[in-house]
Amino acid sequence: MRNQIIAAAIEDINKFGIKFTMSDLVKRLSISKSTLYAHFKSKEEVIGAIVDLALASLRQQRQDILENNTLHVPEKLKAVLLAHPPMDVSMGFMFDLKRHFPEEWNKIQQSRNEKWEIIESLITQGIEAGYFRAIDSLDLTILRIIFDATTKELMDQSFSVNNSISFTDSMHKIADVLCRSIMKTNTADEA
Repeated sequence: MRNQIIAAAIEDINKFGIKFTMSDLVKRLSISKSTLYAHFKSKEEVIGAIVDLALASLRQQRQDILENNTLHVPEKLKAVLLAHPPMDVSMGFMFDLKRHFPEEWNKIQQSRNEKWEIIESLITQGIEAGYFRAIDSLDLTILRIIFDATTKELMDQSFSVNNSISFTDSMHKIADVLCRSIMKTNTADEA
């Protein structure tokens, strides 16, 4: 039942943003309020569960990628860049989280920091293995700024509409650009 409630909440969020109510979930699922409240005490708790589920999935995906010995470092880097939660939530939800649920937003920011630490580690491994050109800490800082700013821009729904490209396809292009920008010239076609 808990997973059904989360799935219904995600559907409501994608339709109405965070304005959904616990009563909306009761109606959508045709359950009693006591059943809903047995699993979640508040809307905030439902939203927290959605964020926690998404972040747990991302952490597991990253761990699986890092432990996959069949992937070379450039492939791992690209896979980490493209990892995403199993559920689709609207980009408006992300902005609402930042505005109305700062604790949940901080969890997402922490996950983004963890992701970047993994990216930096993979880049270092790639340099040592000869896949990537040498990069100093300033270049890494600028690379992160470029990645974060570009990702934020792509999260704006108008970008996808105006350019007829999905967020996922856009992220693939970003990952390609990022990986190619750090590859040694003779290994650029191997990624």
